[in-house]
Amino acid sequence: MTTYAVALAKGGSTKTTTAAELVYALASRDRRVLGLDLDQQGNLTTRLGVGRSATVEAVAADVLTGRASVGRAAIDAPSVSGAQVIPGTQDLAALEHMPELVGALLNLPELGEWDDVVIDTPPALGVITLAALAAADVIVAPVTASAEAYEQLDRLARFVTQKAARLRPGQSIHAVVPTRYDGRRILDREVAERLEERWPGKVTHPVREGVVARDSYVARQPVSAYAPSSGVARDYAEALTPIISTSLRGAA
Repeated sequence: MTTYAVALAKGGSTKTTTAAELVYALASRDRRVLGLDLDQQGNLTTRLGVGRSATVEAVAADVLTGRASVGRAAIDAPSVSGAQVIPGTQDLAALEHMPELVGALLNLPELGEWDDVVIDTPPALGVITLAALAAADVIVAPVTASAEAYEQLDRLARFVTQKAARLRPGQSIHAVVPTRYDGRRILDREVAERLEERWPGKVTHPVREGVVARDSYVARQPVSAYAPSSGVARDYAEALTPIISTSLRGAA
């Protein structure tokens, strides 16, 4: 089993979009995939097709606190065949005041029932994000092509080194995915170049900006399910393929 954590301490960083694309890409390879939505806004849950009328016996907060098993909380993801998701809800907000939960995901043997687990984290560096980073085999950091990109990644890198590595020695950011990229803009090209200088060998193919990302959210689908021939979907395929391939080789 490989656990992926998609993280960045900033809202609007395309974190959830990237997590949903990762779920889709893995499921398309006939992997049994579980999406674990640790963001109280529940956007990954929505992206994977779960509506308000869905029957839910337990949610992510219940799993983290031990009130419910992973198997009880996992439900089918309507938008991605072969994938399941544990919904994220407002109940997660209260858990940020429970530091004893930072190791909660390290002791869940039930997760081994899936080939891969993709964790979407909240846009903050707190207890819940730390629990995800400590449990991750692969940390993926999507970052928009903006002047803030370096600061966002440096904050995450310090958090991983100073906090997550205490629970999982040697932990680090494994991949940086530039998103909302427009090669016609000088700033975007400069951001991509500087990211490669700062994170050599870890920066993926950039993902272009496109309205299809918003449209697919309204449709409750990953971009690659909603518009597989779109430029955004093609970019995500190129960006995520080496991440997945490396993980599969390492797990073999």
